[in-house]
Amino acid sequence: MAGDWIKLQKDTPDKPEVLAIASRMNLDPDAVVGKLVRIWSWFDTHTVDGNAMSVTYALLDRLAGVTGFAEQMTFVGWLNQEGHVLSLPNFEYHNGETAKKRALGKNRQEKHRSNDESNANSNASSVTETLPEKRREEKSIKEDKEKATVVACPSDVSLQVWNDWLQLRKTKKASVTETVINGARSEALKIGWSLEKFLVEWCTRGSQGLKADWIVPVKQNFADIGRVTVPPSNEPDPALEKIKADDKKAAPIPLEVLAKMAELRSRV
Repeated sequence: MAGDWIKLQKDTPDKPEVLAIASRMNLDPDAVVGKLVRIWSWFDTHTVDGNAMSVTYALLDRLAGVTGFAEQMTFVGWLNQEGHVLSLPNFEYHNGETAKKRALGKNRQEKHRSNDESNANSNASSVTETLPEKRREEKSIKEDKEKATVVACPSDVSLQVWNDWLQLRKTKKASVTETVINGARSEALKIGWSLEKFLVEWCTRGSQGLKADWIVPVKQNFADIGRVTVPPSNEPDPALEKIKADDKKAAPIPLEVLAKMAELRSRV
């Protein structure tokens, strides 16, 4: 059927992002492309605009057949996470009905131009230019994204740190919204950091996203587990019983020693 396909560039196996994922996960680049196709196809089939609500990394990892694959997509900027939403950046360029219609239109134009090369040049100029609809659509998308990034610098963050973080988001082609800022502030509070310190760590790592447990992993206190899971015992503590027994065995202080001690205290 017409919609049962996705766009895939010929140089995808050689893209730096693919090679980075392949290196980090010890996979062949061709295998990485195959797993990406499975995830991209899922988004194309089950989402309208590339935003998947309440979808976890675990689901995408299961689609790819490799644990940690979705997180690596995030590191290279090919997957965004904002709260409980996972999304594909630039989804509208490569997926969805609009992108497919645009691609089919481009193919028809190229075929028409090829067939008319031997004809008169009367219609040559009309088939060589980029489709105006595509230019208008891309311009509109770019303007919408620029409007979405107009977020004021928080009062508790220095302008230098803020600008560095904005540049990182721009490099990753990720949006800057109040929701993202509030999420970062919430993650910072989990580990007792200020928002500025959290953003500095984010810039240092250069990642698409950042979670508090990536900085300070949550550790399980096995002593707490024992206190909760082990029922209290009604039997006496052997150590305490030994202390009591030793007290009983101790010899009392002689009277003459007590008298001498009282005499010394009275001289002070």
